[in-house]
Order: sequence, then structure tokens, then C-alpha cells
Amino acid sequence: MTPLTVQGPHPPTAANTTWPNVLHTRIADVLAQMKAPPWSKRIIADERQLVTLIASPPGGGNRPHWHSDFDEWWVVLAGTLQWELTGGTIVRANKDDIVWVPRGTVHHISNVGAELSLRLAVAMPPAMHYFSPCEQCGFTDDGPRQWTA
Repeated sequence: MTPLTVQGPHPPTAANTTWPNVLHTRIADVLAQMKAPPWSKRIIADERQLVTLIASPPGGGNRPHWHSDFDEWWVVLAGTLQWELTGGTIVRANKDDIVWVPRGTVHHISNVGAELSLRLAVAMPPAMHYFSPCEQCGFTDDGPRQWTA
């Protein structure tokens, strides 16, 4: 049998051997390269998407923030994470769960488990973050008001 050759308008343009934009990424390879958490590693970055692997230690988390021009979603790869959202909604997610947060929703993510958490975050460039205090999560914000991922 003759092997099928896939043809399309463009061959893969990513011939990178370091991140971002490696054609095949093994999560274990990223973990072996990184130091102790917290950390984040950009895995894919192009004009339409940003994909970031994020590690948090138990009790760790991010600053409450929101996005004006894109929805954001995550795949939980390890651990137990909690999203505290605008209006008091709480979402608790474990390994193999997907969490989606629509644009304009303040979200604060924290590792509420006893082990390292890993999540793959998917966003749209330039991924502008607008930071907000979070009364329900006891987080007051005195840092910069905006940040681009």
C-alpha cells in the first residue's frame, strides 16, 4: 500500500526546536526544564492563539483579572484548581477538566489541592490582562492595572 501524503496550501512553518511553536511538545520535557513552581512556559504563540503551560504550588495562584477582547479557557493537566469568578461563582476543576471563562469576567485561579497543579491556558494575542481587586477571594490589588502576556 502506498503511503498517503497529506497536501495542503502550506507546509508546517514551525521548525523550532525550542518553545514556542515546536511541532510536538512533551509535557514531561517542559517539566524537566523548569525550576520549582510557580512558573509559566509559552508553548504556542502566533497571530491567533497563545497557549501557555502554567504550574502552581499548593496554595499558589494568580492575580484577579479579566480580558476585554477574548474568552479564555484551560485544560487541567494535574492537581485541583479553583476559579473564583465575577458575581461569586466558584468553579473547582481537577485533572482532565476544561474550564471556560467568557471575556469581561474577573477570574482568580488558585491551587486548592495538596500537590502541584498544571494547566494549559489558551488565549488570543495580545492577551491584555486588566487587574481588579477581588473582595470574595480577599485579594487587594496594588500592582499595575494592565499587562500583556
